[in-house]
Amino acid sequence: MTPLISIAIIHFFALVSPGPDFFFVTQSAIRQTRTHALCAALGVSLSILVWSICAISGLHFLFQKIAWLQQVLMILGGLYLLYLGYQLLKSALSKNTAPASDSHSEIQPQKSHSMLLLQGFLTNMANPKALVYFSSVFSIAISTDVSIFEQSSLLALVFIESLLWFSVVALVFSAPAINHYYQKFSKKIDGITGGIFISFGCLLILNRD
Repeated sequence: MTPLISIAIIHFFALVSPGPDFFFVTQSAIRQTRTHALCAALGVSLSILVWSICAISGLHFLFQKIAWLQQVLMILGGLYLLYLGYQLLKSALSKNTAPASDSHSEIQPQKSHSMLLLQGFLTNMANPKALVYFSSVFSIAISTDVSIFEQSSLLALVFIESLLWFSVVALVFSAPAINHYYQKFSKKIDGITGGIFISFGCLLILNRD
């Protein structure tokens, strides 16, 4: 098994494990439109690409030398996730009780496509521990004599695999049947998802390992 295939398998299982990225893309899909959700997926994938570039560039060693920098970034990321969770909880508590339309096309998006892309990017960037993950995974394939082409292939693999996965998530959860189900249980779903974001935020802020 080649190192690239090994990394592809490891990264796939990391992607399918539910986390803030997954919940943000699903919320974007069921609360807005398919194109908005795809923008959120692109934003998350671009952030993953940035972390990957940082890992290859050796930024992880900088975090080891300047430990407080990682702690500051984790606190800022945790605060951002707390903000997203608060917004979802507020939405859950303030929703009206008017019957929801069965048509997904009648959803009125409240955010621009660029805003969803930026929020998807920031949601993934909120966890600096992604740098530790990529640094560990890339150690399988990266050595001192690795070529620029091999590094570029590795970055392309991680980006494309992430974009494909989150695009599938966006397409599935933006389906009319899924959206209709969400409209029936929107308060509970928003409340649960808001609680999940707040939990992730608290873990980032309180975790000092």
